[in-house]
Amino acid sequence: MVAEHNDASLPDGLIRGQTITQMGYVVPDLAAAMARWTEVLGVGPFTVLPEIVIDQALYRGAPTQVEIEVATAEAGSVQVELIEQKNPVPSCYRDLFEAGRGGLHHVAVHTADYDAEVSRYQDMGFPVAFSGVYQGIRFAYMDTSPSLGIMVEVVESRAD
Repeated sequence: MVAEHNDASLPDGLIRGQTITQMGYVVPDLAAAMARWTEVLGVGPFTVLPEIVIDQALYRGAPTQVEIEVATAEAGSVQVELIEQKNPVPSCYRDLFEAGRGGLHHVAVHTADYDAEVSRYQDMGFPVAFSGVYQGIRFAYMDTSPSLGIMVEVVESRAD
C-alpha cells in the first residue's frame, strides 16, 4: 500500500528538504541479523565494524562508554546500519529497545551546518539523546521518538 505524503503532518521544518541517507536498526544478534537481511532482502555484503570508538561520547549530556558493534551495507541509495549494543549501560539504543529486542531505531541525515541543524531540532523540542565524534565526524541522535517513533541522527558532512 502506498500512502500519499503529507508534509502538513510533520512539525514545522522536520526533515523537509533533507535526504535520508541511512536507516539504523538495533539488533540483539549482529551475525543473525546480517544473515536475515541477506537471505530475505538480498542486502549485503555487510562491512562489520567490531569495535566502534566514539570520542566525546555523551548520553543525555553525561559522559558514557557505550560499546557497540556495527555492520553496514548499501541498499540502493540508503545505507542499512545494524547495531548491537555489547554492554549494559543506559544508551539511546536502550531508550527505544530493551536488551534482547530490536527494530528501526533511527534515520540519518547529513548536513554541512551541524550546529544549526542540531539547534533546529532542539528548537522543535527534540533533545540530544546521544552525541559524539566518530573518525573526526560529529553526530547527534535527536530524540524525535515521541513524534516519529524513532530518532533522527544528524551527521556532519565531511568537508572534502
